[in-house]
Amino acid sequence: MKTKIETAEQNPADSTAIQRELKTGNINCTAETVRSGKEYEAGRQAKEKTDTTVNSSQESLEDLRKILDFSMDLICSCDEEGKFVWVNKASERILGIQREALIGKKYIDLLFHEDKESSTQEDFSGKNGPQLPIFEKRFLHSNGTIVYLQWSAVWDGTKNRCYFIGRDTTNEKKIEKAYKIERQRFYNLFSQAPSCMGILKGPDYIFELANELYLQLIDKRDIIGKTVKEVLPELESQGIFEILDTVYKTGETFSANEMLIKLDRDGNGKLTDAYLNFIYQANRDINNNIDGILVFANDVTEQVVSRKKIEEREKMYRDLIHKLPVATYSCDGEGQITIYNKAAVALWGKEPQIGKDMWSDSWNMNAAKKNHEPGSLCSLAAALTEEEANFRKEIIIQRPNGEKRNVLPYPVPFRNAKGQITGAVIVLVDITEMKLAQKQLKKSEKKYRYLFDNNPMPMWIIDLVTFKFLDVNKMAVAHYGYSREEFLSMTALDIRPNNDKKNFLKCSDTSEINQSNYNRGKWNHIRKDGSVFPVEIIAHDIMYEGSRARLILSNDITDRTKAEINLEKRNKELLKTNSELDKFVYSVSHDLRSPLTSILGLLSFIETESREADTVIHAEMIRSSINRLDDFIKNILSYSRNKRTGLRVEKISLNETLLEVVNSLQSTRDAKGIQYDIKVTQQRSFYTDRLRFNTILENLISNAIKYQKKEESGRYIKIAGHADNESLHLTIADNGIGIAPAYHEKIYDMFFRLSGKKEGSGIGLYIVKDAIEILQGSIAIESEEEIGTIFTITLKNLKP
Repeated sequence: MKTKIETAEQNPADSTAIQRELKTGNINCTAETVRSGKEYEAGRQAKEKTDTTVNSSQESLEDLRKILDFSMDLICSCDEEGKFVWVNKASERILGIQREALIGKKYIDLLFHEDKESSTQEDFSGKNGPQLPIFEKRFLHSNGTIVYLQWSAVWDGTKNRCYFIGRDTTNEKKIEKAYKIERQRFYNLFSQAPSCMGILKGPDYIFELANELYLQLIDKRDIIGKTVKEVLPELESQGIFEILDTVYKTGETFSANEMLIKLDRDGNGKLTDAYLNFIYQANRDINNNIDGILVFANDVTEQVVSRKKIEEREKMYRDLIHKLPVATYSCDGEGQITIYNKAAVALWGKEPQIGKDMWSDSWNMNAAKKNHEPGSLCSLAAALTEEEANFRKEIIIQRPNGEKRNVLPYPVPFRNAKGQITGAVIVLVDITEMKLAQKQLKKSEKKYRYLFDNNPMPMWIIDLVTFKFLDVNKMAVAHYGYSREEFLSMTALDIRPNNDKKNFLKCSDTSEINQSNYNRGKWNHIRKDGSVFPVEIIAHDIMYEGSRARLILSNDITDRTKAEINLEKRNKELLKTNSELDKFVYSVSHDLRSPLTSILGLLSFIETESREADTVIHAEMIRSSINRLDDFIKNILSYSRNKRTGLRVEKISLNETLLEVVNSLQSTRDAKGIQYDIKVTQQRSFYTDRLRFNTILENLISNAIKYQKKEESGRYIKIAGHADNESLHLTIADNGIGIAPAYHEKIYDMFFRLSGKKEGSGIGLYIVKDAIEILQGSIAIESEEEIGTIFTITLKNLKP
């Protein structure tokens, strides 16, 4: 059985009663102890020892009480019903209740009502063991506020009591709540911010947070936990990662305005432009070390694109004004000039100053507006309503040199969305020359009337709708036999045969008039006496007394028609004669060449068999004459073929053709000792008429052979050229006797021969030039006497 002292040691709350009993000596002792002196002495000693122990315990308890009372935590004990047995002084500070008032009250009565009903009410029966889990409860302060206490408790199953230590966590809860509120505010601000925001963590820039606008900007969703390189690899080539590295390493903030970023929003490699205002800012941890980057961005693509469009339109607007051929300028709402073009400078006679009005400000603007007489035209245009701006009142501009110009202004005011005038564009049409022309026109009306009335050919004016005669001249009256009054009561249909009236109506349609508004044609007209005669008319649409009309001049072509008929008959006769002549030339040429060939054969026998020198010389003279006659006949045949036959275009091998011609001419007597140099490149296939091409080559090369120098070494004929897709360029050069420049144009004339030179027909070069022209080419000559001759030929490639 335990003593009260032992109990006091275990329960400091019972120490006061024990001390009281010890002081009065009311210590329970047995009768045997009293009766025994020895035992009494032992009891006395025990009492003294007990007094000492009690005093020591009392001091310890006093120290413990002070410690418990000065504790910042609420310390208490409760019985198994949850009633307070003992409470330290902290209850007054924490709960606002004196501790004496708490003794005997139930623990649950002080709880916040929600915690009373919760399942967290502790079981003091010790079923869960002596050490209870740490738990948190909300208590009501005496002032009605809520106090958060975090409890640690121990259950004493022997005494059926629970000992508590409650730590006041109210401030922590407030801080935690404030943190949650601020965190929610931050999240709301972050998620609902009008800017794109994101947080990148670590040197690999891993997305930790990204708000909705950021996701919309990149058009991607599942990005949290991924690196920027994984999500936006297209940024690497745009220098973005270098910027991020700089910010992460140095901590210096980077900002950019309207920076062009290309994004692969669809993931197909097709980049779209985005203009961003953005900031990269280093994010620091609690130790002020950089652990990431904060991203703030605003998509200003629409603004930039819109501004660029506005700038483009502004440029177009300025270019339009500058390029207009009429004087044009623009002013602001105050009438100050903002833009002008060269035509305006030419009209004003001087360069204006931007921001200054070109007209005197001393004019009365109200009077000008009322009378539509602009003084400061810029200001007036800005003040006019849209309807008033349609006025067309002539003004006069005086140039610095005193010259005056008559001008019609066309002011067009600008208005903003509120209908307020913000400026105007003014177009000034210089009508000075027009007014002078009008004056000249009035002066010349009498002259024109005189010319109309006295024109030696019939003239009249008809209405374009009714075809009624509006006016006729004297010659029309005389030539057609109708009086002026009769003409003015008729229409243009009345002077035409019935079979021509439909054609006249069709041709009189204004849509049939050509671009120059000029029409002419041949018609049949009827005189008053009924005679029909051919005429050629010239028609021109005019304005007559404010209405559209047509001025017509009629030319009697009776005599010309007869002459044309006779000419056509003669042409047919000439064509027949030419055809017969061609046939005659061709036939005669063939008939002449046959006996010439026979004569040349007989001459060969004479030259071979004769032993007489004179006979051989005479035979050689005969041969020379026959060869000259044969050449002449060949040229006549070539000329005849060139005129008679049409083009037969075919593919030509240039080198082969040149070699064939050269080989055919090398056998002649004059060709001996001449060196031939042929260099022709053919890049493309060349097409032309073979017969005419051969004729050209044969004549030019044979001439180069014939007119070489006698008994000189180094004689040559060089043929060079090239053919491309469009043309053949060919030169034939020799170092023969040459041709004086005075004859360069005459050598192409038919039968032209240079006196004193070798004998020839004088028709070869004429045939060459004629053939070249038929083949759509040209020929040129460079030649000097005793130096040589170069013919340059260009022929069109007649490829199909």
